[in-house]
Amino acid sequence: MNKETVSVGIAGMGFYFPKKMADTRAIADELNMTEKAYKHIGVNRIFIPDEEEQSSFMALEASKNAIKDAGINGSDIDMIIVSSFKTDYISWQLSNYLRYKLKADKALTFDVKGACSAYFESIEIAANQIKANTGIETVLVVAGERLFGYGWPTFLSAGGQAVVLQKNAKDFNYLDFEICNYVKCHDMAYVKNGGTAFPFKRGMEWNGTDFVSNVTVKEDMYLNEIKPYVFIKFVQVVKNVLERNGFGLKDVDYMISLVQQDNFDKRILEALGRRDIPTAQEFKKDIGHFSGGDIYVLLEKAKKNNKIKKGDLILFIGIGGVAWFSGLLKF
Repeated sequence: MNKETVSVGIAGMGFYFPKKMADTRAIADELNMTEKAYKHIGVNRIFIPDEEEQSSFMALEASKNAIKDAGINGSDIDMIIVSSFKTDYISWQLSNYLRYKLKADKALTFDVKGACSAYFESIEIAANQIKANTGIETVLVVAGERLFGYGWPTFLSAGGQAVVLQKNAKDFNYLDFEICNYVKCHDMAYVKNGGTAFPFKRGMEWNGTDFVSNVTVKEDMYLNEIKPYVFIKFVQVVKNVLERNGFGLKDVDYMISLVQQDNFDKRILEALGRRDIPTAQEFKKDIGHFSGGDIYVLLEKAKKNNKIKKGDLILFIGIGGVAWFSGLLKF
């Protein structure tokens, strides 16, 4: 008996952006950022949420928009995966909340943690579940983030991103994924207090009102074992995913990466040895960095602005913590 060949594509995308935007110049001045550093980042505006626009609210609104775009109902969803880095409460499953609010009564739910890398992993998990032909045909992948205002390595923003993956969907067919997880450096940056090794107790030092000010960074590890290899790792994951699927760099029509520094795409293309690949860099200046979900915000903008056409091979790449990702989409 021949095994059924299952393709997985994007049936719908939905987003929610806060009503308020902030000029990053004011944030840079507040952080005493140098002019060189500010221009190096290259993000002009970011979204700032109000009190109503918590992670759950933005994730729910983005999910409703994605479901509408896909032309389905909540009852059609077989699985919901959420990859938000910061949710309303620390020990709280946002995916189960969305299941209830969307009336997705048959959906399996789980949350994936892992900073920016989690969104890439969630998309790959969703595609693999559908391809496994286990009865799961429609998966909703969501993030709702309130990561706004911080100034390095890029200005962080706020918003909700949702993608509906579906069996045999016609647009944006996922061909393959590749990951390089630099596990030996997984503790390059971490929040020491609050875990099982260092549980909260009276008198424990905590700086400011958020976790960012309390991150411990092993600078020597970053400078010696990670920074020199950032773009080498990108070349590795891109080469692997292309060769495994019978493609070369000459076949790539468009590239989309996360919102990072202004020259991020340029440096990736230089490392790959093909500087002429069109990118979504032009759309990054007025959104800031959300999560791995940046890719889909930029994908929608590229589609609406006719930067991509049917038949194009799209390379998407990103980094989260010490994990490098790449993937291929066929439009």
